[in-house]
Formats: sequence, structure tokens, C-alpha cells
Amino acid sequence: GEVKVSASLRKKIRNLEKIAAEEKGQDDAALERILGKLWLKLGLLRFNEELVEILGDRSVDWRLRTLIVVVKRETTTGRKKRRYLPALVGILENKTQHARLRGAVASFVGEAVEDSEEAREALSRIVSDPETPSEVLQSAMAQLGVAGTDDIDLLLTLMNRPHRDPNDLGMGMNAIRALCRSKNPRAIDLLVKIFEETPPDSFYNVTAIRQLNCVRNRHPGKWAELEPRLVPRLLMLVDDRSRIGASRNESAELLVKMGVKEVYEPITRWFLPSGKEGGQFAVEGGGGGGTDVTFGAKFLADLCDERGIKVLEEVLAKYPTDPRWTVNAPYLKKNNMRFPEDDYYYKLIQERLNRLKECVEKRRKGEKWGARKK
Repeated sequence: GEVKVSASLRKKIRNLEKIAAEEKGQDDAALERILGKLWLKLGLLRFNEELVEILGDRSVDWRLRTLIVVVKRETTTGRKKRRYLPALVGILENKTQHARLRGAVASFVGEAVEDSEEAREALSRIVSDPETPSEVLQSAMAQLGVAGTDDIDLLLTLMNRPHRDPNDLGMGMNAIRALCRSKNPRAIDLLVKIFEETPPDSFYNVTAIRQLNCVRNRHPGKWAELEPRLVPRLLMLVDDRSRIGASRNESAELLVKMGVKEVYEPITRWFLPSGKEGGQFAVEGGGGGGTDVTFGAKFLADLCDERGIKVLEEVLAKYPTDPRWTVNAPYLKKNNMRFPEDDYYYKLIQERLNRLKECVEKRRKGEKWGARKK
């Protein structure tokens, strides 16, 4: 039944509305100004059935209700969110509510999505409705990207829709993220198809590679079946220096996590000369960019391959004359700093070399070693 809101809470809400009313706008800037004035007061409101009733009350300024959701999203436990899920879903699906409020509620229920089929189904209905406003669609799709959905045709529709702006692209990427967590047997095969057929370095290709690691962790049986098919293409991407390199770096990281030793050689080719001053991009037939070098140092440390010690020592020895880094020298000298000793990337590669040496030494002694993420 209808929840009765206490007079004291009604009074608090009216006072908050008065402060919000000082700002006449309805854009992001106005909401930020209102939030700046009310942040502490909104944080003190108790999240209970009365406040949830207020959130659905269209007589209350939608801007205030939206900001209550924004503040409470960070401080409300998943357990409490699940307790009031039916009422929150009701607000989410109510087309008479303001789109910004509905979008905020979609993000708010995110923690409950994986544990609640009701929430997953509600978000799927929102996403599949062609009349859903973009503000709501973006938030709902972000949550489904975490939880997954079994409606593969819906995900395909979202991926193939025209990219009018970055938000459309983001929804397509979230659709790809949802595939790993979907219970639909077609989902993983579709993810592999996206990996194999989209252009390297495209947003969809990079997202697909990242989600392959999700498949490895969540579906070990399916992964064992796919691994012989995927490894050759991943190795090819690692050795392809004709592109900027996002797919190259992601592929190398996945192969390292898998423990594929064959990835060592193509990674070492990232350290070949690039010939471009300040070059952060790879050169076809030559070395990688500066980003490749720093990522490559990390991956060699993670592989714990003793051969990598000499490789990284050579990288550091050539650092003072390497055009990928010499562009940093004038800035450091201007600020009374030494080049290369005080250069951030020099120190980062040195740290990774030290970590590799430590790993190799521990293995020699038969001690366990866990690769760190730094």
C-alpha cells in the first residue's frame, strides 16, 4: 500500500526545495550548483521507505529528487537497495517521471542487478523500449554491461545502431560487456565473432579483448574449447605495429595472464627503435611507441622470464638518446631535474626491471611469486 510520509520529513523536503528553487536552470550546471548547496543536507537524510516514497512523488522538484538519488547511491548498501527494489523499479519504469531521475535510479539499482532477476528484467525492458529517452537508456545499458542480459538480439541492435554521439558508442561497448555475463548460449560465440571481425584498435575490438578475459574467468570449460582458436590471433595482434596499439597492448596483457610463453618474443620487438621524437605510436617494421615500451616492461616482469632482464637493461641504457624520451629532457632541465634519472617513465621501467629481477631470484630459490599490477 501507499507509504505515509511523516510531517517532519515533508518539512525537510520543503525546506530543501526552497534552496533548490534559488536555481532556475535545469541543465547540468544548475544541478551541480544545487548539489553544492545541498550535499551535506542530502547526505543526512535516512534512506528508508518514506524517502523512497518521496523519490516517486512528482509534486516534489525532480531536480531535488534526482540529487537525492545521486548522493544516496554512494552511501546506501546493496542490501537496502534490494529491500526497496520494487518501488525503485516502479520509478524507473514510470514514463511520466523525468528522464534524468529515471536515469539516476537506473544507476542507483546497479548494485542489485547481478543478484536480482527482477532488476535485470526491468533494465532489459527499459533498454528494449524504443521510446526510452537517451538519459535513461545510457544509465540502464551501463548497468546491463555489468550484469549481462539474455536478449542477444537486443544487444546486437544496440551495437549496430548509428553512432550519433559518444553515448551511442558507449552503449554499444556496454552491450559487448554484457555478453560474457549473459546466460544465452549464443553470447560467447558472438563475443568471439566481434573480436575476430572488428578492426584492431576500434573501441569494439578492444572491449571484446577485455571481455575474453571475463570468459576465461567465468566460463573455463568454454574457454578451454576456444583457446586454441584465439591464441594465434592474439599473438598476431601483439606483433602488429602498423596501428596505434590499444588492441596490441590488451592482447599482450591477456596472453600474459594466460601464461602463454610465446608472447615474449613479439613483446621484445616493441623495444626496437621507433625513430620518432616523442613518439607514442608504433612504427610498422620498427619499434613500438613510448606506451608500448612501458607496458612491455610490465608484461616482461609479469612473465618472469630471465631473458627480459637484459632487454630492459638495454632499454634503460639507450634511454638518454632514445627519441621516444628525449622530448622530455628540456622540461626536466627547466625544472632543475636530471634526465633521464628523474624522468617518470625511466623510473617506471627501472622499477619493473627490479621487479623482474626479484621474481627471477625467487624462482631460482623455489619461492612463490605473485605478479603485481603496477
